[in-house]
Amino acid sequence: MKQTIYLTGFMGSGKTTIGQALGKALGYSVIDTDEWIEESRQKKVRDIFQDEGEDFFRELETEALLTLNQKPLVVTTGGGIIIKEHNRKLMNDCGIVVFLDCDLEEIIRRTEGDDTRPLLQNKDKQAVIDLYQKRMPLYQEAAVRIDTTGKTVLQIVQELKGLLLKV
Repeated sequence: MKQTIYLTGFMGSGKTTIGQALGKALGYSVIDTDEWIEESRQKKVRDIFQDEGEDFFRELETEALLTLNQKPLVVTTGGGIIIKEHNRKLMNDCGIVVFLDCDLEEIIRRTEGDDTRPLLQNKDKQAVIDLYQKRMPLYQEAAVRIDTTGKTVLQIVQELKGLLLKV
């Protein structure tokens, strides 16, 4: 299995942490789309959202997907990358898309007080729930789904390795 693995999921589902561990376990390089965008733009994601808006940021995510085409690779994505149908198609055409599912209460707990996530700024719990529910059908299009709730990083990586071999 020498292909790109795209980790998707809502904010706080563990994409970055799991991606690093999975990359190490598989011997793959790991690239985070948000970090790639920050480096290429020399600007923090939250500042891009504030200065240029969400639509512009979503275009940068597409640019990242088009650029990150080396294999094998683990790509950890931003929670909203799946909003654009073009992004979902790019990921499906270029590799395996994995949805890291996580209980909403756990996500809310993990992201509480996190000021690095622009879409959580000044939002109440109901707004987060609404965003989660809106995105859920798009996440569920992934080829592989794994529930990360209550599991250790090692458990998730071991389970993922087994699931990826079946795809």
